[in-house]
Amino acid sequence: MIEVLGALGLLAFLVSSVTIGVRLLMIGSRTGNVPEIALGLGFVVGAVVGYVPETIVLSTDLMSPEVETSVLAVTQVALRGAPIAILVFTIAVFRPSELWARAFGALILAALVVSWVAFPNTRIFAQSQTDVFWYDVFAVFRSLAAAWGATESFLFYRRAKLQVKLGLVSPLLADRFLLWGLGLTALTALLGTTIWAALLGIDPSTSGWVLLESLLGSIGAFTLWLTFFPNAAYKRRVERKWNVGAEVATHG
Repeated sequence: MIEVLGALGLLAFLVSSVTIGVRLLMIGSRTGNVPEIALGLGFVVGAVVGYVPETIVLSTDLMSPEVETSVLAVTQVALRGAPIAILVFTIAVFRPSELWARAFGALILAALVVSWVAFPNTRIFAQSQTDVFWYDVFAVFRSLAAAWGATESFLFYRRAKLQVKLGLVSPLLADRFLLWGLGLTALTALLGTTIWAALLGIDPSTSGWVLLESLLGSIGAFTLWLTFFPNAAYKRRVERKWNVGAEVATHG
């Protein structure tokens, strides 16, 4: 049962990531905006080429050792592409003209690249403490990229709450940034599971741990899906939250 739930969570994460990524790529192709293109590629490549095949290799015996080695070599590149895409989006949307943000982004980018050059594999295949160190550098900095994006989204949401009351920002826009922050928070936790598994002495390929990762992926998938595909029920909830209906009636 746990294996089935884990597989369903993984499938939900894959479908939502690909759908969101494709939509962003379509928007980016029309507008030419770099943030949408980068984020779209990050979603698609990170999920399809990175997280999902890595999880399959680490939690199943479907592939031979030779194939597993080749697959993992590719996934390690893809798994770095996703946080890089989030970095590009965060800087372009929230801190486009601030030097410190570019410097901080460059630091994270350098850590992701150098860690791959030093050890282009997963933690369980580390053969020395040096390998472990460089994988942990990768795990920490990819989580940091997502955590920074979440923090900037929450800060924007806090500022936007006052602007909504003044009629300067759409309630739906403000609330979607809250969702984006929550989605990236779930992603931060998901990306950090390898570090937590190592610290707690847990085998990350066990069904229970895969279920935890799938749960985090599902939470992230749900919130990110609503961010880009807000349905009628969510829009009604936002209206009630911000008392938009009451304001319209009062001014009408």
